[in-house]
Order: sequence, then structure tokens, then C-alpha cells
Amino acid sequence: MSEIGQFFLAEHASKRSRYTGLWCDYRLMELFDLHQHVEWNSRLNGLLSSAPIDWPARREGLSDIPTGGLARLQYLFSVPSTDMEDVSSSLFEEVVADALEDAAAAGARFTQLRLPQEAVALGSFMEHFKLALKQVQRDYPDFQAGAMLSLNLWDPTAEEVADVLPDAASEGLAGIELLYVPYAAEADWSIGRILATSAAESGLEVSVPVGAFTDANMESVLQLDGVSRIGHGVHAVGDERFLQQIRERSISVEICLTSAILLGMVDSPAGHPIHTFLNEDIDVVLGTDSPLRLGTSIAHEYDLARTLGVSDSDLDCISRRASTLMSIAI
Repeated sequence: MSEIGQFFLAEHASKRSRYTGLWCDYRLMELFDLHQHVEWNSRLNGLLSSAPIDWPARREGLSDIPTGGLARLQYLFSVPSTDMEDVSSSLFEEVVADALEDAAAAGARFTQLRLPQEAVALGSFMEHFKLALKQVQRDYPDFQAGAMLSLNLWDPTAEEVADVLPDAASEGLAGIELLYVPYAAEADWSIGRILATSAAESGLEVSVPVGAFTDANMESVLQLDGVSRIGHGVHAVGDERFLQQIRERSISVEICLTSAILLGMVDSPAGHPIHTFLNEDIDVVLGTDSPLRLGTSIAHEYDLARTLGVSDSDLDCISRRASTLMSIAI
């Protein structure tokens, strides 16, 4: 069995709880998740379906896909979609609260949740996000959360979202994420450039997942004005130019270890380049990516970083970097 397969069986097939790997006492360290998707269709499936997807069983099926990459991504993330036009604001709040409550229950001090582009159809979607957060804070009063809006560059309406960004920013939106296709080959960044510029002019952060399975789109993304964070970035380490640009532009790298390992972004857990980023003085933050589907939590991500040799001192720096980005005192 491969090293990734062994990791999967050891860390993700556990039946002890919904989450895995809560080995350490994190009361002395604040946990920040700066890359978490709301997993809209997956959570709707769990809330509304009479026979919801068995995610632990779905994850076990990853072992039948020997090579990582898009095949694993498509297998794990394939969920029937729901038309947002049929979704009420109360159901939207329920889905968001479900994601936030999971994060808070697993020990997160702060989670930055990525909402689907379709949320703009609700009008003042940030007000609904705040109402969902208040629900969670009744049980977890110290928990805080922010929101980013994931934009699909292949969607014909994506460019129109630029018009709502100033108002959304004034209502508390923290930033946008740019999603694109093809993911492992060069994409068209004309719309992405417009959205990144508009977001930056509105005071929003811009995050782009890139370099997960290949270095495709890495150069294009690093040339976009306004990009302040990149997700995954595993294949950035293969070119010193990329590392230099990331460092010189003070771009933070959102590292999601479980995602990288289970989806095959790296050949082995030990092969993840988190140490390269740290040694290159590149700002690193941690995230869960899709915690429901991947069976992880931010506590587990910090734990996993520790098992890969990241020191407590570096983990503390990672938390403090995240707290600075989110303007939260720790």
C-alpha cells in the first residue's frame, strides 16, 4: 500500500468521531482556518436528502484511484447540485451555520468561509451570513468568522459580480476567490483580471487556488494585480521565480495538508513543501479546504503539520500571521 494510502487508513477511516487526529492540547494555541469552503451542495445533501452521502465511505473509495489529481478531485467532490434560485434565505443561513458550527465545535478560533457565487442572488447575502454566525455564537461566544465569495470564471455572469463587490465589502465581505477551468492547464484570465482589480479597489483580498497538481496558471496568477493569497501552491516550489514573486509580493500561501495528501497533490505526506515555504520566509496559513468531504478539522490540520515536523514555534507564527491578516488579537 502507498504511503498516502496508509495515511488515509490511519487518519481518515477512524470511527471514533466525525473528526480525526485530535491528539494535542490546543488550549494554548489559537486555531485559524483561512481556507474553508462552505461545501454548499454537500451540506444541502446532508440537510435535505433522505439518504445523504456517506462521506467516510466515499473517502475510502479514494484508495481505488491510485493516481492523484483531477480524478480524485472529481470523484470526491461529485455531488448533485441545487439551483440557488430555489433556496430561501433561511436555508442559506442553515447551511452556513452548519459549516460554522462544525468549525467552532472542532476548536477553531476563526474561520473564513467561502460562499458560492450564487449567494449574490439572495441580495444582501452578508446579512444572512452574519445571522448564521450569531446562531453559532450562542453556543460558542468566542468564535469568530468572516466570508469570502468564490467566483466561477467560467460562469457567464461572473463578470457582473464586480458591480456588487463594493456594497458587499461595505457589508463585511473580506474577499473573493477566483475559481477557473481548466484547473491543471492554462486558463483564460481576462475575466479574472477584471474581478481581481475590482476586488482590490474595493479593499477586498483576492485568493486563487493554484499549483495544486501542476504549475499551470502559476505564472498567470502571480501576474494578476490584487492577488494577496494563493491556495495550495504545491507546485510553486519547482521554480525559484515563483517563490521569489510570492515572497516579494507578500502573498500568503494557504496550505491544506489533508486535501493535498488525499487528493494526491503530493506523492507522500512527507513530500509536502510546507517546510520549503517556511524556509523561504513565505507567509503560510492553514486551512481545511472541504472539511466535511475530507473528514478533517483545523485542529487536525495543525496536528498534521506537527507530525510533518513543523515546530510549535512555527505553528504559533502561522497562527499569528492569520490573526494579523484577520485583524484579530491573540
